Amino acid sequence: MRPEKLIIQAFGPFAETEKLDFTLLGSNPLFLINGPTGAGKSSILDAICFALYGQATGKERDASQMRCDHAEKNCLTEVTLDFSLAGKKYRIRRSPQQKRPKTRGEGSTIHQTEAQFWEITPAGDNLLVPRSATDVTRRVEVLTGLNVEQFRQVMVLPQGKFREFLMADSSQRETIFSKLFQTQIYKRIEDSLKVRASSIRKDVEALNNKIKGILHGVDISAENEVQEEIEALGTPLNIALSRKDESSAALVKIERSLAAALLLIKDFDNLTVNEKELHLLESKEADINQKKDQLNRARGAQKIEHLYKTSLKVRQSVRDAKAAIVQVETSLLDKQQSLENAQKTLDHAELSLQSLDALKEDAADLRKLMPKIEQLNAASSSTRGQQAVFVAAQTEFVSAQENVKVKNIEFKRAELRGAELRTILATLPEKQHKQEKLLVLGKQKRNLDDSFDEKKNLNKSRDEQVKNISRLTQQCDEQNRQLKSLELLWHSNQAIILAAELEQGVPCPVCGSKDHPLLAIPSKKIRAPEKSDIDAAKLELERLQGLQGQAQRESVKTEEQLRGLQQNIKQQEAELGEHQHQTTQHLRDAFADLDKEIKKLLLLQTEQAELDSKLPVLLQQLAEAENQFKYLDKQQQISEQNYLSATQAEKYIEAELPETYRKKGVLEKAIKKAESEIVQITRVHQDALFAFNEAKIAVTGRVSTLAQQKDQCQSIQQACEESELAWQQALNDSDFESEGACLDAVLAADQQQSLDETVQDYIKRLSICKAMLAQQKERLAELQRPDRQQLEMDREKLKEENDDALNHWQQIDNRRQQLCEVQKKLKAAHQSNVELEDAYAIYGTLSEVANGHTGNKLSLQRFVLSVLLDDVLLEASERLKLMSKGRYQLQRNEERAKGNKASGLELVVDDAYTGKTRSVATLSGGESFMAALSLALGLSDVVQAYAGGIKLDTLFIDEGFGSLDQESLDLAIQTLTDLQSTGRMIGIISHVSELREQMALRIDVQSSVQGSHIAVRVH
Repeated sequence: MRPEKLIIQAFGPFAETEKLDFTLLGSNPLFLINGPTGAGKSSILDAICFALYGQATGKERDASQMRCDHAEKNCLTEVTLDFSLAGKKYRIRRSPQQKRPKTRGEGSTIHQTEAQFWEITPAGDNLLVPRSATDVTRRVEVLTGLNVEQFRQVMVLPQGKFREFLMADSSQRETIFSKLFQTQIYKRIEDSLKVRASSIRKDVEALNNKIKGILHGVDISAENEVQEEIEALGTPLNIALSRKDESSAALVKIERSLAAALLLIKDFDNLTVNEKELHLLESKEADINQKKDQLNRARGAQKIEHLYKTSLKVRQSVRDAKAAIVQVETSLLDKQQSLENAQKTLDHAELSLQSLDALKEDAADLRKLMPKIEQLNAASSSTRGQQAVFVAAQTEFVSAQENVKVKNIEFKRAELRGAELRTILATLPEKQHKQEKLLVLGKQKRNLDDSFDEKKNLNKSRDEQVKNISRLTQQCDEQNRQLKSLELLWHSNQAIILAAELEQGVPCPVCGSKDHPLLAIPSKKIRAPEKSDIDAAKLELERLQGLQGQAQRESVKTEEQLRGLQQNIKQQEAELGEHQHQTTQHLRDAFADLDKEIKKLLLLQTEQAELDSKLPVLLQQLAEAENQFKYLDKQQQISEQNYLSATQAEKYIEAELPETYRKKGVLEKAIKKAESEIVQITRVHQDALFAFNEAKIAVTGRVSTLAQQKDQCQSIQQACEESELAWQQALNDSDFESEGACLDAVLAADQQQSLDETVQDYIKRLSICKAMLAQQKERLAELQRPDRQQLEMDREKLKEENDDALNHWQQIDNRRQQLCEVQKKLKAAHQSNVELEDAYAIYGTLSEVANGHTGNKLSLQRFVLSVLLDDVLLEASERLKLMSKGRYQLQRNEERAKGNKASGLELVVDDAYTGKTRSVATLSGGESFMAALSLALGLSDVVQAYAGGIKLDTLFIDEGFGSLDQESLDLAIQTLTDLQSTGRMIGIISHVSELREQMALRIDVQSSVQGSHIAVRVH
């Protein structure tokens, strides 16, 4: 990152707008920022750091405090920075939170923090972030690869911060270097391996618990008992199965017999039912004849019934008309009485109307008292408010008093707890050391167990090899005998062939005799071997001898492995010592128990750290609580005086108001009552007048209705006499002797239909019953009724036997299936356990090494960074050696830090004068400055040398040169000049006069009472 232009406005000591163009200084300048103390030299670096990150170069200066006191109110504090990075150009404008005048009206408002970020291209400025200061800072961190803390340490050496950069511990330097050299991948590898190893450990524990749970689920303590119980269940299972099959067959047979018997019993029962039904039907014959006669009479009455109903209807109409006349006459009397009552009510209402004026005057007098009520209410409200304030002040005073006690107790408890925790945590280092020892013992014990397993397998292999050698030896001997036998047979066959060629008197080619008394005769039982048979037998013998030799060599090799393994086992047992007889699980359990204790202690350690940071806060809170207590005591006295004053004002107003109306709501009620009486009297009069008119109209209507009802009744009476005459004529012409007989014979349509269906159903059922009864008697004539009870008793007995046999078989079979399933689960679990142990042997070991749990406790990332730091120190030492006139070189401290503190990246200095190394903390001020400067320059060189590294092509140095003598100063300047020639921009802030004389490029900061100004000097 290289700054090109800087615009500062109302920032730090700069009251106006100051523009600083770094491009005027050249492409790779070495320049001096010069000016008197307090002029604002460091503020230029603050402005650059603020533009990039929103913070100053020093933590003690907050960005919101950087506004210039000399600036005009309308002048906004802001910084604009143009810079180049990786071939691209960017611009940032940032302003902090500050007060500014309102655009309208008087007063001020808060201008919130904001920032904009542009990319500057030939085509124009591209706005990347329009307003968010947080987003701008995030963009800068991504582009530069540095946060503000790392920027301060590697690109800006602020005033008084040289020793901090030089004295950074391993953790701080690891954070900086991992960003600069992009080594986060190694940290991710550490974390990934740690997570994977932890996951495998948890899976192994879960699998062991699963195996225990599987055995516990079938009530078995050991795995070998599973197979033993399965084998023991074989014979009982076969016996139970045979018994179950026999009882099931017997039960099926009796079920079939019972089913056939039940069908026959049902036939006998049906015969009895049909005989009873026939008897019942024959007994109902007289009743059926009676129903037939009733049905005929009902049909005759149905023909003339409608004349009777018409007569009844007309009679009822006459009665209804007469009743209506009586009702209207009664209603007329009621309405006449209502008219008289309405007249009386109206007279009474007109009498009450005369008092209306007096009531209105009383209501007006009461309304005049309302302002007094409002004044009294306001005074009462004020009194209550002051009383509430007084009570609240008393409550807060008591609460503050209690708070002081609580804070005091809390502070003392925190002190006691801190002391208690320090006592408890004193055992933590010892437990951690013991845990590391247990971890090593666990690995050694696991290796010993693996060696014993390997020895067992080798012994087994050796026994098999011995058996194999013996078998091959027997095969070789047998094959040798067969070969010799074949050769003998072959030679014998050659003699037979020769004999077949001999002739009497011709000499034998073997013995020369001309007589051949006993010629060889071929055998018919034994086949003569061929030459190929002998060759095949020889090849087989050679093959077996080769296998025998190979088996013997493998046996010798196995014996050597056993001897070597036995020596290894003895060595491992010697390393374990007294722990060799402890099981691996015992060591794991001990490690797990100790790990739990350490984790608890680490939590307590965190609690102690929190308490240590909390104690000053609690002490501060206690002081604040005491100050609050004193303040509330004064507030209580003030609120009490205000309450007494409000009470006196309320009593003065009460004296001007009648006592009757002082209570809240009494006067309002009196006014409302008077107004209500006025309204009531008016409404009663209007209602009475309306009721009188309504009653008068109702009487007139009832008189008219009564005349109409009497005319209608006379017409209905005449129709009634005509319908009676028609009914009597029809009754006389029928077969019924009287009106009652005809009406008694009447039946409804559904009743007639029911009678008809009953008669027809009877005839049909009687016919069917007789036919079925004849068939049943014919079918059952030669059969007997079975004994159902005996058959059911036999079936129940066999069913009980079958259930017992089935339950017994199921119990044994279920147990066997359960045990077989357990075997499958155990086999799968052990297979998974082997895979997990193999995986942990890889990932567990890698995790321990990568996370620095072995050897010198150096993690993978810190190891990589230590190598990079060594490169940085080589470059830095070259410059430090030059500036210190050959005395000092920087080295990495390779000694392990005490406890759990991170190590591997601390620095020491090699003193050529004494020939010893010592801590960088022992360097003087000037020496520390030279060492920090050399380290920063060396870091810049190495970072840029690595592909993908961050390009650190700018360095600002704020003071520190004043601590150097003239010769050291010249050497430092020469070092920076050499560095500047390699393409770096280097800015030095100093008021040392020698620097001003030696450096041609300067940025002068001039101070005045109205604010500072900036000027670029190029000579």
